[in-house]
Amino acid sequence: MCKELEVLVKALERHPSDAGVQRYASRALANLCLNSQERRAKAADLGALEAVVKALERHPSDAEVQGCASSALGNLCVYSQERSAKAADLGALKAVVKALERHPSDANVQRCASRALANLCANSQERSAKAADLGALKAVVKALERHPSDANVLRHASGALGNVCHDQERRAKAADLGALEAVVKALERHPSDAEVQSQASRVLGKLLRNSQQSQLTDGGAGGARPSTPAPTPKSATAAPTAQEVISREEPETEKKRFSLDMDKSDIPAGIHICQSLDRVYQCFQTSEVAKGDEFLKACCQEARLPVAHERLKQSVFGLLEPEEIKEFLLAPDHRMWMEIKGRTERFLQLLDEPGTRVQWKVKSITPESKHEVLRTLRPVIMDQTVREPATNTPFGHTGYMKYLTLEIVRRMGFKDIAITGQYYGSSYTPETQILEWMKYKGESMDGTVAMFGPGDRSAGIQAIRDFRIPNAFLDLTLKASIRFKDTNFVTSVLEAVEELDSIFTHEMKLPRDPWRSDANVNSKEGVGGKGEISLNLVDLMEFLDLQPGETLEQEKKPQQLRAEEAFARWKKSDAFRRRVVAILTEEGRGCANHMDYGVITRWLRKHFPVEEKYRILIHAHAGDGNTQDAAGIEAALQGGNGVWSAIIPQAAQGGHNSSLVFLDNMFHLGNENVLNDFWLFQASQCARHIYYLNFNTYDIPGDCPIWGDRVNKLTHTAFCKVTGEDWRQRRGNYYNVWGEREALELKDIAKNSKHRDDVCALRSEEKKAEGKYRISPLVSDLDTWTMRISETRLLGPREIVGDISEEVRALGFALMNAGLRVNLDAEATLGRLIRIVKRIRKETARCPEVDGYQKAKQHQGDHE
Repeated sequence: MCKELEVLVKALERHPSDAGVQRYASRALANLCLNSQERRAKAADLGALEAVVKALERHPSDAEVQGCASSALGNLCVYSQERSAKAADLGALKAVVKALERHPSDANVQRCASRALANLCANSQERSAKAADLGALKAVVKALERHPSDANVLRHASGALGNVCHDQERRAKAADLGALEAVVKALERHPSDAEVQSQASRVLGKLLRNSQQSQLTDGGAGGARPSTPAPTPKSATAAPTAQEVISREEPETEKKRFSLDMDKSDIPAGIHICQSLDRVYQCFQTSEVAKGDEFLKACCQEARLPVAHERLKQSVFGLLEPEEIKEFLLAPDHRMWMEIKGRTERFLQLLDEPGTRVQWKVKSITPESKHEVLRTLRPVIMDQTVREPATNTPFGHTGYMKYLTLEIVRRMGFKDIAITGQYYGSSYTPETQILEWMKYKGESMDGTVAMFGPGDRSAGIQAIRDFRIPNAFLDLTLKASIRFKDTNFVTSVLEAVEELDSIFTHEMKLPRDPWRSDANVNSKEGVGGKGEISLNLVDLMEFLDLQPGETLEQEKKPQQLRAEEAFARWKKSDAFRRRVVAILTEEGRGCANHMDYGVITRWLRKHFPVEEKYRILIHAHAGDGNTQDAAGIEAALQGGNGVWSAIIPQAAQGGHNSSLVFLDNMFHLGNENVLNDFWLFQASQCARHIYYLNFNTYDIPGDCPIWGDRVNKLTHTAFCKVTGEDWRQRRGNYYNVWGEREALELKDIAKNSKHRDDVCALRSEEKKAEGKYRISPLVSDLDTWTMRISETRLLGPREIVGDISEEVRALGFALMNAGLRVNLDAEATLGRLIRIVKRIRKETARCPEVDGYQKAKQHQGDHE
């Protein structure tokens, strides 16, 4: 049977977009693996797990593919912890939960996906916890409720429910969702089906465990127990209180889920800390404040033990006192974050609602254009939304905030996504925590890109190895090699490319030649790059001393000759020619205008021609001229392929070019590929929610293009683009297409906020204390922290700011790593952190150090 298995796996791999191939090959694979552990193991070795998970991900709307692929997945994972763990790492948990959610009425999908979920979660606390976080409890309870007459669905949904309900918290949540009633009905409806009776009884016993109100009544002659238990009212099994969750009286098996003994936990330490704080916060929102205080105190005590996990010692639990943590947890900013987080999770569900709402054909709404270059280009976007706003927001980023941003970006059709910037040496930051969240949630790494410098690249290489990130972005500073003689930008690039080529080829088994044609880069069936390297020439314009009006085609300066010599040497390397698929550039202070980007793109295209398989992407910082969004169009006219930028422009000092604005410009210049390659019909609300996440507010800047409030409110009917004047009239708001129900839910999101007024009042007070410096905590250099603290006048006349600023910054990182949202530029926050640093110094020594942001050093030649 080995040959048959190999043929089927190859069929799945070679025809990923053909639903028929995926359906029948998955069904045949499921049948071959039905009763043979040997064939299951062989199929897994051949790549079957990867293939069926991809089938689930690529064909979410095809019920037959979902059923067949789920069936194959369930058969492959039965009785194997190793295969189940591998499948979970590939994203199988998320895929089968999505299958259950998207096809609630299809009995076959419900049966097969429930069985796959049951096998994936069998005997694993970690996988069952992940499944619960992904919505598995609600999905399987719905399966039980919607298919009461289908014994097969009930059997497997009960099995899945039992395997996910490993602890008291999840059992209580399942009961709250109606699991008890659904399971009892299954027992009552199918008294003669032994498997339904067995699975349903098993899960009922779990659901009733430790419940004081779950006594089964005796009945019948002689006091015999009835064949089916009486239904327990939902109110009798309400979600456990904080006391039940945290209580020392819980059985030993339950303690592990809530223990901070991280060396024994399957959950990454950073995520464990975040979840513990979330649990404390929830206690503080109920009448169980005392239990929240008790748990918080216990966490801090555990973090101070000599044997505590190192990350726990350096967390807020190890550095702050319980009352100090509580103050941050209950502050208006963190309350607002918890609200935004919940609403963003709901927004993601709205984006996944079935049924199209778009009434137009793309061709019919795309303007006609005679500009051949711009009309036919397949615009390429390397998305920076997960990363770039961190260079501007005073709240910094948290790992989970980045994860939610990623979920929005992927739903918009972006496939090549910069996921982490490893510019912090060995320090633990949200740039690593996002990777842990992705792995924990079973999120695929397809198309993700790790960013780092080619010189000190150890952190970036480690992240690629640890998390299987399939692409790299090398940030190269040219002028730094002049200032610091120990750096050679020619050899550092070649050495980095050779090392990455070895890792991608031999360790990760990625294609030796990763080039994708223009048609494949943005295709709906595509999954992003695999083994690609992009080289960003950070300060190329500065290095060349490019002056206004220069063309780089006149008499060449020494710097230009040196750059061209470097290009030639790089291209002699076989690894460079194969792996480096994109040459990128930027200018970091907003001093370049849009025409400069056209000049630099034309010059780069001469040295990295299309026929040699190179793309050219630009990234423009806003300056006084505000021409950053014109730069992408100018570059495209001179041979560029697109931009590397974020969806929203708020980043760095004065802003960046926006990928959404670039795509909108291309669309209105007649490019039909924009709306075919990307899903932008809900882009306006997507951009808004990304802004909410980054800036912890519902108050959108009025003049934000496309999605701002002010630009979409008419001051005169003559300004309307969809009525009145016929010239270039549009047929509607193409970026805000929703059904009536969804539109109503999104309409008054700001007005319905519980915490908006408190946050607005806080911002008003903070504005009074603004100065010349502004802290953006993930990227601001130590000098900026020092000068900002200095101008607040928070220290005494004989205290030295430089002696304390580094430790204040370290506490800021500890807050971000813990998932706490705090305005770290605010005078009140800085004052609070200074007091904490002084207390720590009295009690111990110093706060842990955090490595400075290396990317900023590359921009500025800094020597912090």
